[in-house]
Amino acid sequence: MNRLIAFAALVVAFAGAAASAFDTTPLQLSIWPPRLQVVPDYIDVSGIKLNLPFGGNQTIVGLDAGIASTSHKTSALQVNLLNRVHEEYAGLQVGLLNQTGNSSGVQIGVLMNATDSIAKGIQIGLINTSLEMSGLQIGIINYTEFMTGVQIGLINIIRESIIPFFPIINFCF
Repeated sequence: MNRLIAFAALVVAFAGAAASAFDTTPLQLSIWPPRLQVVPDYIDVSGIKLNLPFGGNQTIVGLDAGIASTSHKTSALQVNLLNRVHEEYAGLQVGLLNQTGNSSGVQIGVLMNATDSIAKGIQIGLINTSLEMSGLQIGIINYTEFMTGVQIGLINIIRESIIPFFPIINFCF
C-alpha cells in the first residue's frame, strides 16, 4: 500500500514538473478548477484528465473522464456526466449532457447533445440540437437550422428545409 501511495505521489509530482517546463501535462487530477487541481487550468493536457468531481483546462487531447469537464478545445474520448467544450470538439463524447461550440465525431448524451454552431457526425440522445448538422441525429427531439443528413425521432425539425418538420424520419441533402 505504501508503494502505491509513493508511486501516486511521484506521478503527481512528475505531472506538475512537466507542466511547468512545457505548458502541457500528461496527467491532470482535478477537484475544482482553477485552484484545486494538480496543474493550473491554462496548462494543456495531452494524456489523461480525471475530474473528481470537476476539472477545466484550455486544451485536452487523450482521455477526459469523471463527473464534469470544461475546456476550450478537446480531441479526446470524453466520458463525464457533464461535458462542456467552448470551441472545438473532436472525438467521442459520452455523458448526460454534452455541449460544444463545434463538434466532429460522435456525441452520446443520455439527456441532451447541444452544438452551438456546426456538428459533423452523429448525435444520439433524448434531445439533439445544432445550428448546422452534417450527419445523423437520433433522439426523441432533433433540431437544427441547416442539415445535410438524416434525423430519426419523434419530433424532427430542420428549419431551412422544404419540409421543416416531419415525425419519425426527416432528411435534407
